Amino acid sequence: MRARIWVAVLAVCAAAAGCDSAAAEPVRVDEHFAGPDGLIAAEHHPATDDPVWLLTSGSLYRVDGQGWSGIPDAGDTPDGTGSAVFRMVSADRSFGDVVMTVKLRVDNLVQTARTPAQNYDGVHIWVRYRSDKELYAISVDRRDGSLIIKKKCAGGTENGGTYFDLTAPVRGAAIPFGQWQQVTVQVTDRPDGSVAINASRDGFAIEASDTGVGCAPLTGDGSVGIRGDNADFRLAGLVVEDVAP
Repeated sequence: MRARIWVAVLAVCAAAAGCDSAAAEPVRVDEHFAGPDGLIAAEHHPATDDPVWLLTSGSLYRVDGQGWSGIPDAGDTPDGTGSAVFRMVSADRSFGDVVMTVKLRVDNLVQTARTPAQNYDGVHIWVRYRSDKELYAISVDRRDGSLIIKKKCAGGTENGGTYFDLTAPVRGAAIPFGQWQQVTVQVTDRPDGSVAINASRDGFAIEASDTGVGCAPLTGDGSVGIRGDNADFRLAGLVVEDVAP
C-alpha cells in the first residue's frame, strides 16, 4: 500500500497566485505514490487495492514512486490502458473549500481512432466533482497551449451535460513536455453564494468567480480528481488541504 499522511498541519497558498488570504487547514490527502510498481486502479479492474482513487475510465499505475497514466490507448485490446480517456476521482466526496497541489509531468500527447486530436487534449484538474455532469474543470495543460476554467452543468449533449467557460483562455502556456510542473488550485465558497476558483501553473495564473453561469454555483462538497485526454502523464505528488473559513 502506498504511503499517505493524514495529519493536521498548517500551510499557506503561496504557490497559487490570486489565492484568497485564508490559511490552509488540515491536510486531507498527501499522496506520493510510494509502494511497489503495478496497477493502482482501472475502470475494468474494480478489485484493485486502492480505497482512495476511482478510475471511471483509463488506468492508473505506480512506477518508480510515481503515478502514471500508462501509454494512452483506446482500450480496445485486453491489455490496453484505455487512458486516452483518463478519468480519476477521489472516493471521498467531502472536499469543500480546499487547496489542491499537484506535481505533474506530461510526456506526450497522442490520438487514437476513438479519440482524434482535439484542442483540449491534455490534463485537467477537477474540484467540486458531483458527477460527470456537474463539476469545475481547470485545464492546466492543453494541446492548444492555453489555460482555462470551465464549469459543467447537468443537461446537454456532452455526456449528459454542458460546459460553460468561466474565464477567457490564458494563451501562450504551451505544455512543457518532459518537465515537472507545480500546479495549485483553490476553490472557495463566498458569503454572497458565489464560488471562487484560482489556479496557477509555474508562472501562469488564472482565476474565476462563478455567480451562477449555466446553473447555480457548485457550493459545498464534492470530489477532487484528474482528467486526461490523449495524454501520457505522470504524477509525483498530490496534496489536498482544507481552507479555513
